[in-house]
Amino acid sequence: MRLLIGIDDTDGAGWAASTARLAREFGDTLAGETRFIGSVGHILCSGVPATTSNKASCLVVESARADAADFLLAQAAAYVEANAAPSSAPGIIVAGAEAEALIDFGRAASRREMSAEELAPLLGGLRIAGLRGGRGLIGAAAAVGLTARGWSGRWLEFGGLRRLGRAVQARELRALGIFLVSLETDAEAPAPDDWIDTHDRLRPQLAAGRAVLPLRRIGEGMWEAAGAEPMKKSR
Repeated sequence: MRLLIGIDDTDGAGWAASTARLAREFGDTLAGETRFIGSVGHILCSGVPATTSNKASCLVVESARADAADFLLAQAAAYVEANAAPSSAPGIIVAGAEAEALIDFGRAASRREMSAEELAPLLGGLRIAGLRGGRGLIGAAAAVGLTARGWSGRWLEFGGLRRLGRAVQARELRALGIFLVSLETDAEAPAPDDWIDTHDRLRPQLAAGRAVLPLRRIGEGMWEAAGAEPMKKSR
């Protein structure tokens, strides 16, 4: 069973760990019958409450547990409670197939301010946890909806991509399940032994429900991740 876990509003002023980092680190704690596939970061409208830099996170996991949704909600709530900033009001949402009910909400949240009243009718059948008031539920719901749609956001973790160096071969990325797309006019695909400069910031796009990395050719057998910028050490 594939499940999405939306998390938002876990940090605060002066707090070192962002929601994106907390979500990734929670994913790394999952083991046994649950597999952490990756986490996706979404940029929402500036009017969405409790999103730092208008960003919310969604984890993608697979689990063989019969009680997977309830189990993951309990695990996520405990981890967030222990690691979120004291001033935060985290929201957590766990959804399987019912995540599709949040797609339109997520799309709207990327364009305009959303309210708790608009979200309330959509929460039936979802596992939710609103900690310390749960302001982050709006961003968490939007992140789940956008991830379920599969056409926006960037993978902040996927198959262990953060353990890769700055220069990696195309075969390594394909082995992780990352789909490589050339932006060159001849649409030439990178050969397995071609080298790719990630600029230490490998962030594939979420497109067609998968991890897609746009590339530009910079030399014979050499490419770079399009739009990549040096990674901020605090994230």
